[in-house]
Parts: sequence; C-alpha cells; structure tokens
Amino acid sequence: MNYKVIAKNNIKNSFGLYRNYFISLSLILGLFNTLQIFAKDHVIADSLSSSAKVEFMSYVTSVLFTLFTIFFIIYFNRFFLKQRAEELGIYSMLGMSKKNITSILMTENTIIIGIACFVGMLISILFYSLIKVLLIVALKLDIPYLTHFTLSPFIITVVLSIFMLLVIFFDNYHLIKRLSILNISNLNQVSEKVVKTKSWTAYLGMIALLIAYVLVLDLVKQQQSLWVKIGFTPMAMISLVLVIIGTFLIIKSTLAYFINRKINNHRQLYRPTNNIFLPESLFKLKTKSNLLVVLSLVISAVIGLASTTFMLLTYPKASFMKTIPSAIEINQKLEPNQVTKVKQIARKYDGKFKATKVIKLISDKPIMVNKKQSTKKCKVINKQDYQELFKLQGNKQVPNLAFTKGTGYIYAFYKPNKSWRKVNINSIKLNLKEMHMWPMNAGYGYAYIVLNNQDFKKISKHHSAKMVYTVNGPNLRDNKQLYQDIKHMNIKFLSAYKKNKDAVDNNSATFLMEAFISVLFFVFIGCILYFTTLMETTEVTDEFRFLDNIGYSRKQLKKIASASNLLLFVPPAVMGLLNGLIAFIGFRYSFLENDVVELIGSFQIVGKPIIETCLLFLIVYGLIYIFSYHKTKALLEI
Repeated sequence: MNYKVIAKNNIKNSFGLYRNYFISLSLILGLFNTLQIFAKDHVIADSLSSSAKVEFMSYVTSVLFTLFTIFFIIYFNRFFLKQRAEELGIYSMLGMSKKNITSILMTENTIIIGIACFVGMLISILFYSLIKVLLIVALKLDIPYLTHFTLSPFIITVVLSIFMLLVIFFDNYHLIKRLSILNISNLNQVSEKVVKTKSWTAYLGMIALLIAYVLVLDLVKQQQSLWVKIGFTPMAMISLVLVIIGTFLIIKSTLAYFINRKINNHRQLYRPTNNIFLPESLFKLKTKSNLLVVLSLVISAVIGLASTTFMLLTYPKASFMKTIPSAIEINQKLEPNQVTKVKQIARKYDGKFKATKVIKLISDKPIMVNKKQSTKKCKVINKQDYQELFKLQGNKQVPNLAFTKGTGYIYAFYKPNKSWRKVNINSIKLNLKEMHMWPMNAGYGYAYIVLNNQDFKKISKHHSAKMVYTVNGPNLRDNKQLYQDIKHMNIKFLSAYKKNKDAVDNNSATFLMEAFISVLFFVFIGCILYFTTLMETTEVTDEFRFLDNIGYSRKQLKKIASASNLLLFVPPAVMGLLNGLIAFIGFRYSFLENDVVELIGSFQIVGKPIIETCLLFLIVYGLIYIFSYHKTKALLEI
C-alpha cells in the first residue's frame, strides 16, 4: 500500500484544513530560525557589546519557544485527529491496521512540516535582513548590511522539525494504540471529557490568585515586607505557584461555574442567542480550558516582559540624573585658558558654567554613609553652591535644607532613616541630618556634607578647596556635540550623554532580545487563537445553516459567533494582563530605587510603561481577533 500517495491525496483534497496549519508552522519555524541566525551572527552581537549575553539569551529563549512549539504541535495534532475521526474509522473498517493508519498520518505530517521548515527558513532570511537593517539605522552600527549566513542556525531548525515529527509520531501511536476499531471513528467523543463544575474550586481559584497578588504587592513595604523577612526565592516560588493554580482554577472552574449558574436561570435561556451560546460556551470551556490556561500564562509573561522593557528604557536615564546630575562635570584642575575654553563651549550651547568649591576633610570618628559602610573622609560644599547647582540642572526637587547652628546635611545613598549623627569636623561640632540628593557625582569613598555658608567660610580659611566645574542647560544632557567639543580638550570629565549612550549600547542586545521574545510569543498566541477559531468554525457550519433555516436572523447569528470567539479571546487577555502587570509592579519594588523613581516621577517610570504595554497588547490582540472574526463570518456566510 502506497501511504505516500494516500497522504498526498489527503492533503490535496483537504487543503483548506491544512492551509492555516501550514502557514502557522511556517511562521513559527521562521521566527525560530531568525532567533538562531541572530544568536550566531557575531558581527552584530559584537557591535552591540553583548555577544555572550545575546547568545545565552537566544539559547534560553530557544528552549522556552521549543516547549511552546511542542505544545502547539500536540494540541493541533489531536485537533486534527478529532476532525478526521470518521475518516480514520473508515480506514480501520477497510482493514487497515493501527500501524498503517499511523504511517499515513506520519507521512502527511512529514510532508507538511518538511515544506513548512523550508518556507520558514526563507521567511527567516527576510525577517533577519529587515531586523538587521533596522538595527543598523536605529543604533548607527558600523557594520555591512549584507549578512553571511552560517549553516548551524538552519541545522538547529531542521533538528527541531525532526523532533516535532517524533513527538507527533509517539502522540499518534499512543492515541491510536489504545483505541478499538469501533471507537477510532468516535475519537472526537472519546477525547472530550465533560468535567462537573464544583463551587468550592471556583472560589478557590479566585482566593489563590488574590493571595498571590497580595504577596506580590507586599513588596511595597520593601525592608518590612515578607520578601525580606522570609527570603526572595521562597516568596517568589510561592507567588508563582499560587498564580498558576489560581489561573488554572479560574479558567477551568470559575468561568464554567458562573456560566452554569446562568444556564440554571431558565429566564436566560428564553433569549434565542443565549439558548445556543450558553450551553456551547460551557462545553467549550471544559474542552479548551488547558489551552486557555497556557495562553493566559504566556500572555502574563509577555505583558510582564514588555512593560519591564519599556520601563528599563527610561529608568537608566533617570538614575543618571541622580548619579551624574550635570550635563558635563570636570573633576580635575584646569588651567585658566582651559576654564575660558569650557566657558566658551557652554555659551555656544546656551549653557551655564559654574565652578564649585569642594573641601576634603577628616572627621574625628567614622560616619555611616549607608548600612554597610563608614568613613572618616569627607567632601564638603556650602549651602549656596548646593542650591545653585540644582537650579542650573533644572531639578524641580531641590531639597529645602533648614539650617540651624551646628547643623549639616549628609548625602545618603539610599532612603534616609531619619537618624542623627554627631561628629567633629575641623573643630566644628555638627549634628548631621540625612538627605538623598547630591548635585555632583558621588562615589562610595567619602561622606558628602553640605554646610551653611558661615561654617564653610570658616573651614575654607584653613583648608584649600578643589574646584569642580559643571556645565548645565536645557537639553544639554542629550547633546552629542557638547560632549564632542569637551572631549577634544583632552581632559577628564563626566558626560550625562556619554553615560546614557553607553548604557543604551550595553543593554541594546537585552532590549532587542526582550522585544524579539515578545514578538515570538505574540505570533505563537496569534497562531493558536486564529487556528483554534478557524477549526471550531468549520465544526459548526452545519449548525449555523440549521439555525438560519429555522428562522434565526443574520444579526442573531453574528451575535452568537462573536460571543463564541470572545470566549476564546477574552479570558486569556484579562488573566494575562492582570498577572503580567502585577508581576511588573513587583519587579519595580524589588529592583528599583524609590528616590530614582521619585526624581523622574512615578508616571514616567511606572504609569507610562503600563499604558504603552496595554495599548500595544490591545492593538495586536485586537487585530488578531478582528482577523479571526472576519474569517469566521466568511466561513459561516453570515
């Protein structure tokens, strides 16, 4: 028996069924191969200064993506078996053994996956070429546009395709082996188990998710939170398990429980659309719950990753506003002609030049500058220079220092704990108060203190001051030309522009990988939802024709189809957004400093990334839904 001919004829005769499966596989394998090419292109990786990081992240992403791809393959393989239950039953009745049936299915999948692998490789070359052009233009990389492809990425993709075939083979073998000749044709009914909905599991899911959210939001307390007292790792594991359990139970039980209550309310069934939609939705939730749970968790990861990426594009720049507050800071002795030159450069860009006196002193006892470090070495400036620098820098949060006799303010690297410290500096007794902003670059080797003008003047009579020169002005922190002009003077200086550029260059590979991972999983989500919607629509075309014949209007049929599609799209979107945004908020309080967030504003650091992520997600997700719904209407002819 020529299984190859049978398989070819099956694909040819059922091309509409296989077409979307083939397109989805081609896109998935194409994106996977693009990821492999990116990991192996050391020219672009070295240009991003993160070659090892790019390759490591690519491998991790490849493993995760492979797991989801295997889920995709198993899910749709079983979906196809259900769709073709009657056909397989006929094969069995004609005398074909289970081995013969498995061979036909294997041949079909080999043809589809083989062609999809080849097409995916061609797509990946196009995708990667476009990504590379965008990187070169956006980051101004000095590398050639043409890419010399190596064989290893393509070999990895072929290996993945072979692995997918093996998974399908063992899955088919396992399913068909345990079926009798009679129930092969009833595969559709055998695989769909109806599970009774219990009220306690419905509420348990909401309780588990609520507890997880409360635990994550407990991070707001920071040093007083359970995450510090118990430990970050155990708390993270507990929260993750609760989120997974809560998401599973809400999708599996809670939604079905509330729909079942509507069904038991007989007045709801008097409506023509509810009479069809409610029983169908309950059945769909029970048979598609595992798929919806996986999609919810994938969307949660994508939302958390995307919002964190948007935040990290802003946060480094905000942190540099604190650590390098001036556009240009020169911390070395300048000759008079060099001072004149710096002033000329500052005037050229409408900037303000300022020379600040800094005195190095030794206290009589160690001063705690943070929880783990103390020092006797001090750097002192006066109140007037301190406040003038902040005004020149355009900082709206200039600290209001209320000086009294014998009072000084010490710069604390972290949030002040409102403690007092009494020290003696150059025979001046000081009560030190803590404040958390400093107008110049500060290292960890000194205690940085602000004195009132009178005490500073008294000290400066006996100690020589070192001059620190700064240039500030509107938009000068991002002025490349200012940086270039100062650089030509061959002096040591700090530049906010250079620091921020280095941070972007060093992290660009990470940001790119995070963006690429988000795109990968958006495609994964889109393929599954679109394909599931399409296959489910083909199952109910006869039912919709029957409803049309018995008098249902076109408007009512559209309403039923729309509600059916929303049942697949809405639960993962809502659960994913909630889980992902809560994870993002937890990340903010785990790894970001409060004073940096306050410096640039909570909206810029937290609010704006949330809005950008939600808009991006809703636009992409909405397009997937619109495209799926349009296809549904075309298939149902409504």
